[in-house]
Amino acid sequence: MDSEQPQAQVLDADLCSRARMSRDPRFDGEFFLAVKTTGIYCRPICPARAPAEKNVSYFRLATQAAAAGYRPCLRCRPESAPGSPAWEGTTTTVQRALQLIRQNALSEGSLGDLADRLGIGERYLRKLFQQELGVSPQAVALNQRLLFAKKLLAETGLPLTEVAYAAGFGSVRRFNSAVKDHFRLTPSNLRGRRKAQGSADIHLQLQYRPPYDWNGVVDFLSHHAIAGVEEIIDSRYLRNFRTTAGVAQLEIKPHKNKNALELRLQLPDNSRLMSTVGQVRRMFDLDANPEQISALLQQDPALGQLSKRSPGARSPGHWSLFESAVRAIVGQQVSTVAARTVLARLAKACTKEGIVTFPGAADIAALTDEHFPMPSRRRETLRSLCQTYSDREDELTLEALADFKGVGPWTVGMVAVRGAGDPDVFPTGDLGLERTWANLPGSEGKLNDAAARWRPWRSYAANLLWRSYTP
Repeated sequence: MDSEQPQAQVLDADLCSRARMSRDPRFDGEFFLAVKTTGIYCRPICPARAPAEKNVSYFRLATQAAAAGYRPCLRCRPESAPGSPAWEGTTTTVQRALQLIRQNALSEGSLGDLADRLGIGERYLRKLFQQELGVSPQAVALNQRLLFAKKLLAETGLPLTEVAYAAGFGSVRRFNSAVKDHFRLTPSNLRGRRKAQGSADIHLQLQYRPPYDWNGVVDFLSHHAIAGVEEIIDSRYLRNFRTTAGVAQLEIKPHKNKNALELRLQLPDNSRLMSTVGQVRRMFDLDANPEQISALLQQDPALGQLSKRSPGARSPGHWSLFESAVRAIVGQQVSTVAARTVLARLAKACTKEGIVTFPGAADIAALTDEHFPMPSRRRETLRSLCQTYSDREDELTLEALADFKGVGPWTVGMVAVRGAGDPDVFPTGDLGLERTWANLPGSEGKLNDAAARWRPWRSYAANLLWRSYTP
């Protein structure tokens, strides 16, 4: 087996060795170890007997271990490890490409299509992936599909044909072949004794690094919930959302006995299941490393106490970048309550199927002026955005948003935090942040100067300040 890693991703072997021997959960997802004698790769918290150091290789990404010929451990399930926040040295283009691949870009289109969306050539995209990650874009996509298929086999009763379809495989034959090559087992062997069922509901466990401030996340969602679209009931979050096949629904709540959230989905078809799960993970900020974040923020004399009062604080978001952009434009210079009222009116006016969902760009663009209770300049900004991205909401980027008339740094910053899940953004000029900072014990100097100390976790600092805001 090839144990060589690309130079940009070489890890400190001594540090990794100490980390895996300690089985410290704070290193879970930060790296993976592969055992040459068994051909298996694991998480550093794997409960199996620790292998001899001479037989171990270390990888930054699970994809790299898989590309080197290793298969995932069936005990620690490395596909369940929380993802690392961001990879040092990875270019913005590669990060964007990885995000699009997680959203099924290579299941629904070709590598050339992906390169076109990134504004580069296909050959250059391949070169970037080889330089930064040591694997091809197709290898990343295949590994993602396989690990998601394994999760569906382990946690759901979906028939094998539905698992193949949901995981992005074009045929059952290709699915069976890829599973056998990668796991050395058939799909039926991976499923074990769990029986296939035809239930309309899909139940999945979404793991995270503890602690997780569920109350803080629910508090944010309840303050921004759009009537008819979202609802909080007994600390459970429920939502209606659109898919190309029709209206879908989700419910999510904490798992009672595991470091995971329980997700229940009702989908008209499963073609977008993998990307939907990815959206939920980003929306609930499940890939954060709370130990790293709190270690920095608790050093601050003013922000430290807020961080200590909210262990496991997250930076929750909205359903999509497009939805976040609409919310931010509507919310310019108005209260959260007022923005929610306008958004609920827009959603109701665009409802066609009896179930209220967040409206699409084409539906908003088609509304007449009386449906926009806001200043004309803001209305035209919103309408322009929706006209431009009608039926292609997924193509909106932060860079494109910033070019619209009526969109300033605050709006882009809010969308970066809530729609893109950027961990290191501090919305400039936010009145709530300024007022909270002015009244916070221990605060000194200008807020923007203080925020520079909180990098690379400024989004989390902003969330802590927003939670403490009192109008």
